[in-house]
Amino acid sequence: MKAETSSGQESEFPERYYFTTEIPIRKTDLSMDLHVSFATIMELVMEAHLRFFQFLGYSVMDIHGYSIIFANASIRYEGELLYRDVATIDVSLDRLEDKSFDLYFRLSKDGRRRKVSLVKIRVLFFDYKQRKVSFVPAPFREKFASGKIQSMPSPPVGTSNFSADTEVQSGFQRLEVWKIAHDFVLRLYALCDELRSKAEDSWIERVRSVSSRIPARISGAWGARIRSEKIRNILRAKEHLEELRYLLMLVNDLKIADLSEELSDLEKINEHLKKYLNTVRSSPTRKIN
Repeated sequence: MKAETSSGQESEFPERYYFTTEIPIRKTDLSMDLHVSFATIMELVMEAHLRFFQFLGYSVMDIHGYSIIFANASIRYEGELLYRDVATIDVSLDRLEDKSFDLYFRLSKDGRRRKVSLVKIRVLFFDYKQRKVSFVPAPFREKFASGKIQSMPSPPVGTSNFSADTEVQSGFQRLEVWKIAHDFVLRLYALCDELRSKAEDSWIERVRSVSSRIPARISGAWGARIRSEKIRNILRAKEHLEELRYLLMLVNDLKIADLSEELSDLEKINEHLKKYLNTVRSSPTRKIN
């Protein structure tokens, strides 16, 4: 893959997109413990492109008998990604030609209020048996031409319409389970500050990291457009909840602090997660052929 910076007329994200996903930023994603680097931006893009093709029903190594390769890529930086940020990645496909197409990845954060980056990749189909570029498979092209893969209007990113006093609620923020989990994390962060003189720094760091992943996974479940990915995100949220339960029990049993109220709150979140999981499992879903 050839990486290049934008010059001349800059690429813009298409007016319609097909897929979105969210990826939390870990401590290990940072460059020199400051912010996300070029390499990590591309790692996030690679993860998003895998999820996009899974959403389409493919493995990137087997798309009607062919694979895809990247001819070149351009990246435009527009903001920082920091530790504990959650990157929202919108994916669009454009210029579907005989042997290639363009993939766009628009990275943002804070509910699309802050721009991060725009990545454009030129994609080719490749026949590894004959070792040459191939034509775009007809069934792949048909998915988009027939409307089986439905596009959505691209929402604005980084507009000036947002202010600190404006409450903006996107879809996942209307979920009761997300509200409860998010409020719990805010209270837990404040509690960690109170316990800094008593608890080990490693415990505080882990509690904050694990707890923030619960609402992040819930929002990821809401944003997923296929049921299996929704279920996977909810189950991961339950895994984070169980790890957090142990971390809180540990401090409780060591008599460092009384966290019985917080443990009770975790039970409430767990019950809401069960209800959300049952709702997702029982709801009808559109099958993409």
